[in-house]
Amino acid sequence: MAAVFGASLVATPDIARAECDRAKPVQPLVSRFEVHGETAYDTSTDLTWMRCSYGQQWTEAGGCLGSVELLDWESAVGLHLPDDANWRLPERDELQSIVAQNCKRPAIDETVFPATPSMQFWTSTASGPSYAWVVFFRTGMPTWNFLKTSRFAVRMVRTGR
Repeated sequence: MAAVFGASLVATPDIARAECDRAKPVQPLVSRFEVHGETAYDTSTDLTWMRCSYGQQWTEAGGCLGSVELLDWESAVGLHLPDDANWRLPERDELQSIVAQNCKRPAIDETVFPATPSMQFWTSTASGPSYAWVVFFRTGMPTWNFLKTSRFAVRMVRTGR
C-alpha cells in the first residue's frame, strides 16, 4: 500500500512476539476471522480489516514488512486508499473489537494481524475539539486524551466483505 501522506516519523514492529496468557478463557480471535491475503473478515462484526498497519506492505509469505507510517488524526481521518474508497479509520469500538484481551505487547492476535507494533492506533472517535480516542496495542486499553496533532499508527477497516 503506497503512502499517501508524508511523515517524518516511522515505527518499526517489535521483533518479540506477543505475550499471551493461554490460561485466560478468551475465544481465539483467529476462529472468527476469514483471512484472505492482506485482509481479514470478522464474521462477528461484519468488518473487513487490513492485516497490516498503514505504511507496511503485505507479503504473500504471510507477513507485514516495512515501517508503519505515523499520522496525525486529521490525516488519518482523511486517509483514502486508491484502490477502494470504502476503507476508513475505525471507530473506537470497532478497533477495540480486535484487541486480544489475553495478550499484551501487542494486545492482538498476531496470526491474524502480523507485525503489529505495541503502540497507539488512531480511531475516528473524537473526544473533544482537540482530542481523539486511541487504542494502545501495548496493553489493549482505549484512551481518550491524546491531542489530534500527535502522530500514531493506523489500521484501516471497511464494512462488509
